[in-house]
Amino acid sequence: MKASKNGVLLALLLLTYSSIFSQCADPANIYTFTYNGHTYEVVKENKTWTEASTCAVSRDGYLAEINDEAEQNAIFDELVNNADIDEANTQNQFGTASVWLGGHDAGVEGEWIWDGANDGTGPQFWNGGPNGNPVGGLYTNWGVSPPEPDNSGGQDHLTIIIKATATNFSLWNDLVATNTIYYLIEKDVILGTSDSELKKNIAVYPNPFKEFISIENNTTIAIEKATIFDLKGQKIRTITSLELKDNAINVASLSSGMYILNIHFENGKLVSQKIIK
Repeated sequence: MKASKNGVLLALLLLTYSSIFSQCADPANIYTFTYNGHTYEVVKENKTWTEASTCAVSRDGYLAEINDEAEQNAIFDELVNNADIDEANTQNQFGTASVWLGGHDAGVEGEWIWDGANDGTGPQFWNGGPNGNPVGGLYTNWGVSPPEPDNSGGQDHLTIIIKATATNFSLWNDLVATNTIYYLIEKDVILGTSDSELKKNIAVYPNPFKEFISIENNTTIAIEKATIFDLKGQKIRTITSLELKDNAINVASLSSGMYILNIHFENGKLVSQKIIK
């Protein structure tokens, strides 16, 4: 029996999704390690900060955040001693080997937040420029020679410097997001609830959709919000917790095509689901 036109179109869309997102990082270019209950992936491929964060989300993670000196030391040791990184292949615009992390002040200049999923939300850890201050007692590790973050030329996204001869070796630096360098993905571990169990117990329907979608949560973990991204990694819509209580979420304004729906749980875990209009 011949396939219907709609069936062929859906198959092509799914193939496109698989091609784009499942290949956002070649497994041969990923070095994985664990620390303190979290899994980290060093992706040795050159991407902009936005591309890197989109890939991180599609891999059920986010660009890494560093919360204390012990985590900083563990990550740095893996990057420079175990990940087999060729410094020449991850140089920023200044010729300094660097790796993307999940911080930025792209929303408000000087308000640095941890936002490795690129959804515009996260705890603020630094306020100001080189002479600024940490916020809420959160850990920071900015470069000191020259002092960072200096926002030279609109540098709004966070890196860690791994060039052995750099004066700020092992320290943080702000960088223009369009630089293409390696990146570090972090994945949370939920005790007693695996990633597969979370995904299995979340239903998004109808899919494909026309004007409305519903998100059914059959887990014991509350959903905080949901965000919708297009295939270019641009955030299209944020669905609030209040909207999530409605059985029919209005998405009629979305154009026809494929999107990534990110479902954010209150414990910080994130599940991604492809949706098609």
